[in-house]
Amino acid sequence: MPESILLVDDNEINRRLVRYILSTDYQQVQEAADGDECLAALANNSFDLVLLDLNMPKKSGFDVLKELQLPSSPRSPVVIVLSADNDPDTISRSFQLGAADYLTTPFNREELLARVKTHLALHNREQYLEERVQKRTAALMETNQRLKETTKQLIQAEKMASLGQLAAGVAHEINNPVGYINSNLDTLKSYVKDLLELINHHQNLEASPDNSAAREAVKEARQRIDLEFLEDDIQHLIQESLQGVRHVKQIVSDLKGFSHPEEKEWHSANLNELIDSSLNIANNELKYKTKIVKHYQELPLVQCITPQIKQVLLNLLVNAGQAIDGNGCITIETGLAPSAETVYVNIRDNGHGIEEELLQKIFDPFFTTKAVGQGTGLGLSVSYGIIQSHLGSITVNSKMGQGSCFTINLPVKQ
Repeated sequence: MPESILLVDDNEINRRLVRYILSTDYQQVQEAADGDECLAALANNSFDLVLLDLNMPKKSGFDVLKELQLPSSPRSPVVIVLSADNDPDTISRSFQLGAADYLTTPFNREELLARVKTHLALHNREQYLEERVQKRTAALMETNQRLKETTKQLIQAEKMASLGQLAAGVAHEINNPVGYINSNLDTLKSYVKDLLELINHHQNLEASPDNSAAREAVKEARQRIDLEFLEDDIQHLIQESLQGVRHVKQIVSDLKGFSHPEEKEWHSANLNELIDSSLNIANNELKYKTKIVKHYQELPLVQCITPQIKQVLLNLLVNAGQAIDGNGCITIETGLAPSAETVYVNIRDNGHGIEEELLQKIFDPFFTTKAVGQGTGLGLSVSYGIIQSHLGSITVNSKMGQGSCFTINLPVKQ
């Protein structure tokens, strides 16, 4: 695209001379007779270069340079000052106000053309680079958005994979209380039948107080039912059933809080309670082989996205359990840093440990030491990303044969 030049001078003879010099190489040259015309032309058209006189009526060249520096001004073209004033202070002031070059008159034709050519080349290069930067920035923003979407999908995929691996255990945890609730209800059904029968005999006796047969039926029913035992056992069955219902309700609540896919809200949460909730989900995975030891300190509420932190805790707890061969122990410690601005969680197992050369890789996506089909390799990578997004840190210390300790640090406030 041909370069466009704006020639600004109140002297028509000077404009005609400069236009003639430029005409050989530049066809798009527009003229302005003073500062006001110059600014009007710049507001309505796009120019690559302005050849600007300083001493003009209405608005001087200095006034033009000042307005071009204002934030509200459109993008400024390159400005070369053409002036008969060769005072060093004037030249210095022109450069301070944004002029790219200063040429005193009378000037040499070749020098004028050379400076115009040089500054147009620099201007075009700058525009080219700016366009490249804008395109690159737009591409990076698009890539970043896709990365965010992919990360979100990976988090959800890993979350569902974790739930899938624990599904049988969770089902077992729910089936246990459901099983004895069902058995208790069958027993209560039999007890209610006996009690209703006894009530029926009493009603018959009330209707006929002198009826010896009715009195004998009440006595026989009371002996067969054993009211004292029934009273104690009914209370026990109801209490046990209510406890089972609460257990099922807690598991369902924990699952809902863990797996809710759209939860993005930041909440103030009790970290100790989040650990207990995660333990509740992983209970069947851990209870037959590990002893859970808790050392909880009283903590301030932590600002976090609770389902994401639960996911991290669940990943670490399940990994700790899987690292233990046979029977072992998982120790969970929580505390407040001396600064009172950060809380920490240590999840320590006495399992087989992690080889030193693998410690640098365990947070890498798709890296896993588990057998094929037993792990996605995303659990620790996703956990690392979640903690990073919470402005926290997750680290590991491990020795072969002695176990591992994962430490999470989270800021109390975001």
